[in-house]
Amino acid sequence: MRHPSLLLALLCALVLLAGCAGTREVAERPDLPSAFPSHTLAQIRQNIVGGTDTLRAFEGKTSLSVDTPGRGGSFGATIRQRRGDSLYLSISPGLGIEAARALITPDSFFVYDRIKKRLYYGNLAYADQYLPLPLDGDDIFQSLLGILAPDDFTDWQIEADANYYYLRDPADTQLYVIDPAFWRVVRYEAFDGAGEMIEQRLFSEFDSMEGLFLPRRVVLRRPLDQTTASLYYRRLDLNPAELAFAFRISDDAERILVDEQQTH
Repeated sequence: MRHPSLLLALLCALVLLAGCAGTREVAERPDLPSAFPSHTLAQIRQNIVGGTDTLRAFEGKTSLSVDTPGRGGSFGATIRQRRGDSLYLSISPGLGIEAARALITPDSFFVYDRIKKRLYYGNLAYADQYLPLPLDGDDIFQSLLGILAPDDFTDWQIEADANYYYLRDPADTQLYVIDPAFWRVVRYEAFDGAGEMIEQRLFSEFDSMEGLFLPRRVVLRRPLDQTTASLYYRRLDLNPAELAFAFRISDDAERILVDEQQTH
């Protein structure tokens, strides 16, 4: 049996609610490009990735909502990440109180429960069951900023309706739904061999930031686990000059190594 996400369980157990994000205008949807729906795969991919290579780091102040079987809650969170490097996450139930923090490096993860003074750590391979972000590696950066793009080595099958492109792989295990007005993925889904959805990522409320359209709302779902994490960026700073990853823990904190036995 899979253990529920430790950090999700911690957040939901707090019960307290962070203040709701204020309403904010998002960008008006541009007109569809004149070449739609006849873009080639190379053109679709280039339009998506164009300009995103300038994004090397970010810091976001977010409202985070989590939902797992029998639990749910909303909190404030600060997220910092360098592309291809570490990700730092600080969780607050409100009133400036930090309840938990997490650090994801290229090969390890650390989750510190400040309430119980417990540090959970281990190989990145086991992180998905202890963090509210069901992602790993550089994929985290792309998903949190909503700059996902289909790879350039799969023979993607392209379909279109009146508003979107749909790209599916030959095995029908991945689906990208692309809005050519923003040139952003608005929905990504992954399926297992039996056709059951194992992951879904949703991107919406796009805003223009430093010449790029980026989503303010990101939803990450694991349907089989009935687990959802939803982030709304109240503030998003791109390529900040300085990015702190200080991960202080109490000297008397209990340290718990997470291994394969604890994930089954």
